[in-house]
Amino acid sequence: MHCQRRYLILALVLFLVWVHPDLSSFPPGAFADDGGGLPRGTFVRRVNVPHFTGDLKWTESAIFWFGRVTDEENYTDVRITYNDSTLYVRVAVIDRYVWWTSSPDQEDLEQWDAVTLYLDTAHDGGTVPDGDDYRLLSAFHLGQDSTPYMMAERGDGGGWDTATVPFTTTVTYRAQAGGINNNDGARDKGWSTVYEIPFVSLGLSGPPSSGEVWGLGVILHDRDNAAGSPLIADKSWPEDAQSGSPGTWGELAFDPPPYQPPPAHVEGSVVIRPEPEDGIDAFVGGTSMCSGETTFDQNFGDDTNLYIENQADYSDYPCFNKSYLRFNLTGIPTGKVIISATLTLHHWSNADWTGAEPSLIQLFSTDGSWDEHSITWNNAPLARENISATWVQVITPDNNPGWPGNPYDWDATQAVAEAYSAGEPVNLVLYSADMAQHSNKYFTSSDTGDWNEAGRPALTVVYGQQTGAVDKQAWPVALNHDEVVTYTLSIIGSDQALTLTDSLPDGLSAPLSVSCTLGSAGYNPSQHQVWWTGSPAAGQVVTVTYSVTAQITGPVALSNTVILSDTDGVAATDTAMILVDGYTTFLPFVTKSAP
Repeated sequence: MHCQRRYLILALVLFLVWVHPDLSSFPPGAFADDGGGLPRGTFVRRVNVPHFTGDLKWTESAIFWFGRVTDEENYTDVRITYNDSTLYVRVAVIDRYVWWTSSPDQEDLEQWDAVTLYLDTAHDGGTVPDGDDYRLLSAFHLGQDSTPYMMAERGDGGGWDTATVPFTTTVTYRAQAGGINNNDGARDKGWSTVYEIPFVSLGLSGPPSSGEVWGLGVILHDRDNAAGSPLIADKSWPEDAQSGSPGTWGELAFDPPPYQPPPAHVEGSVVIRPEPEDGIDAFVGGTSMCSGETTFDQNFGDDTNLYIENQADYSDYPCFNKSYLRFNLTGIPTGKVIISATLTLHHWSNADWTGAEPSLIQLFSTDGSWDEHSITWNNAPLARENISATWVQVITPDNNPGWPGNPYDWDATQAVAEAYSAGEPVNLVLYSADMAQHSNKYFTSSDTGDWNEAGRPALTVVYGQQTGAVDKQAWPVALNHDEVVTYTLSIIGSDQALTLTDSLPDGLSAPLSVSCTLGSAGYNPSQHQVWWTGSPAAGQVVTVTYSVTAQITGPVALSNTVILSDTDGVAATDTAMILVDGYTTFLPFVTKSAP
């Protein structure tokens, strides 16, 4: 039984190796709980932050959001950007009842309306804050001096400790007539705070380098009456962010380079344009008419339009809109590389053109746990990551393009590649960091009907076969000693000179011969290594084959990894495993008679 147990363990190892996908090859952000069965927690929400020079431009900042618009709950837009000296974060809160204290005590500022920003400058996560973790709080107030309403703490390896971290905040508010007076009988609109955090205050001599990633968390505190009772639960980004656990925060990426797909040879393309009866898109928010607060729990899945609007004046939140879209990717053949993906929408009109400005509309990947006929502003999923942006101009009577409007494109390659790798539809959302009024831009949805096929949302995907890739197969995978196993290595060319090495494990003989369909191949006895060199064209498949004998007595599992290199270094690897002298175990044969 001992040997049989050992065989079963080895067989289980082989089974996991054979059937478990290579997770390292999946793009960042490919996993989330979005209705596809992938576990929440393996995906980290990320915001990619642009760098700017000269004057601060909030309209070009990154934006993310969380919360709900209700009497009891708050909604928050967070804009973020940076220059060579300072990180800027603008937090705008829609809050019906704004409360503050005229006698601030830094020990209980979280008991009032306030926001706490968390930064992990080393991005090392962890279960407790350490010296590279910062906690910066800004509480609402009506005074000119923000200092009593601010707090800075730094991790000490076990928790938070008060620290000197110079930063500034600027607090504003919007209220009904009469102003904010701690629930004066009229509902308020909300408040905002702008953080200006010098990099030198965080121990840096300048800004992070392009592509550097920090940990980032935001927690919103809320109070709606004098007693602070009942206690209102904090809201956070990401949803499970915890103050004392940096590993639960999201990611802040500084001016990262654009997403680059793996090198691939183009094989085909497909245009995905959902039909009206199965189109999956919907806007959420206040419609084109700033229709009031009730629309935040209203569904517009059958509307013929998609609206996108935001602005600096958070009291105008009944005008805000986001648009969600889903595209099924089943028309793309399996096992391909997504080379490019382009989302196209047609812009046919906008809000008051006399005061409108161009909008930098941002495209985000998002979770798929939404339904076209039930999604609302208050239940829509958050963004996973902002992945691209496109300027949309104002339509005026002098430049009206006529139907179906002006086409605009967004680069959706990263989002489509992630969804395709996970075997899921791609879920997208569009929003902006606009500051001006009348920013609403009107696009056609998939529900405009067959007569408007050209104007419906479309996703154009170019796919192909990865180049500079290698696949390794062994047969048989289970054998006895003194039996022969044959390895087949499939190489996909890249228009470059390629070199392959495959070091054989101890226990396998030298190959009698090594054959290849292109290039040169052989065996190096001093290194017990099979080699190949060649320069196949992009997409061209080259096969290398060799057979060896198992010279070891088992049971034992043997694995070896083939390495394919190009002029830039390692291009690809693959591993094959075999089992020598495994024991045979038979499960009982069970039958069940019909009742």
